[in-house]
Amino acid sequence: MEVVTRVMGKPSGSRGAIYVEYAVAIVPLFVLFWGLLQLNGLLLADLVVRDAAMKAVRAAVVCDSDKETSGLSGATQCAQEAVDDTVKALLSLTSAEVTRIDGASSKGNQLVTVTVVGHYTCQVPLVASFVCGAFRGEGQTDAVADIERTASLPNQGHFYNF
Repeated sequence: MEVVTRVMGKPSGSRGAIYVEYAVAIVPLFVLFWGLLQLNGLLLADLVVRDAAMKAVRAAVVCDSDKETSGLSGATQCAQEAVDDTVKALLSLTSAEVTRIDGASSKGNQLVTVTVVGHYTCQVPLVASFVCGAFRGEGQTDAVADIERTASLPNQGHFYNF
């Protein structure tokens, strides 16, 4: 009986050790969990900016071929409207703008390329600057990531009737 008590009984010097072990283990787990949440938000923002770039290039091709909005300024205006409508879906994207349109003023089978930059604000505590900095690959530690995506479509050179 004494052997069982010695094996199963609590040693007198280890009271509260489980609380210390729990405190040591829970902090890295919370940081890992928060990091995964921030990465999830960043990847979602990346998908939204990619979709905005695709919608912007479609709008630039169609608006450029429309007689009322032909030219680079009309294509830029239509592309920016498409981007604004798309990024409304994600509140952590503070803004997105069309930074460059190539080939929109030419006719024929020229390739129209639109570049969209979205500004994503990292929001999760403790890991926001680390995850956003790692996503950019620049080693900077501010909590804002600029996500740049490019999309291209051929301009068929045909005026569409709406």
